[in-house]
Amino acid sequence: MASLSTTQSTITSAVKQNISAQDFAFSGSSENFDYIGVADEHGKVLNALYPTTIFKNLIWDTFLQSPTYFQTIIEKTSVFETNGVGSTLCICKIYDDRFEFSWVGDSTGKLYKNGECIFKTLDHDRNNVSENLRLNDNPDVVVQTEKKGQPIWDIEIVNPTTIKSVKATLYKFRYNNTINFTHSLGHGGVTGKHFSTETIPREKDASYKVVCGTDGLWAMVCEEDSEFVGKNETTAENLVELAAKRWRQEWNHDNGSFITKGARFPEHNIDDVGAACWQHP
Repeated sequence: MASLSTTQSTITSAVKQNISAQDFAFSGSSENFDYIGVADEHGKVLNALYPTTIFKNLIWDTFLQSPTYFQTIIEKTSVFETNGVGSTLCICKIYDDRFEFSWVGDSTGKLYKNGECIFKTLDHDRNNVSENLRLNDNPDVVVQTEKKGQPIWDIEIVNPTTIKSVKATLYKFRYNNTINFTHSLGHGGVTGKHFSTETIPREKDASYKVVCGTDGLWAMVCEEDSEFVGKNETTAENLVELAAKRWRQEWNHDNGSFITKGARFPEHNIDDVGAACWQHP
């Protein structure tokens, strides 16, 4: 975990790794902006160039000064040596007058104003209409919703004690690159070389909080947690502890037909959790 403070602002970042140990969170300040970010790596290939290896070697204070920093990241992570492995990335740069979010994949950033969520990044996943239209027009991509005639399933949190099964999708790209969302860094660049970005104005006297988290965080957070997540007193470490605890708790599991009480995730299905927070004041 790391934490630091700028003038009336507090920045925290934290990671709780499980078996895969592939989440990464970072934060800091430069002369003219603060920043936070998270990444969620995936894939295991011998001698591959992992995107988070690149991230961990960057001097973020300096690197983020470039207005084309995200294009540079895409170039660095699209080389063939990254084939078979990849990573999400979500970054927010915080200026005196604006918030700049940039992202690839399904690590999500949220902006809270006076405790209320006013902006959420749009993940590159099965629920993103434009992303799915892009892939449906690509003859090199196979969109798979079934295995051996049966639906592919994921889970979604309903409330702090209940999860439900939801239908999932796999996306098969060239050179044996398969992921369960629509776009990723790495993979030799075969999923695409674009990114999303949004700028939100910042009011001078309002209270704000930014949270960037990997899917291991947001998969364990529901609508009932919104007040807790948006509170300035809630740090990245608090969020990671909440999610890590829920990954290991007993659940009421609604599979669409009946509810199983006392369900638990197998150890190999428990995700890493990464989070970074900025709040002012």
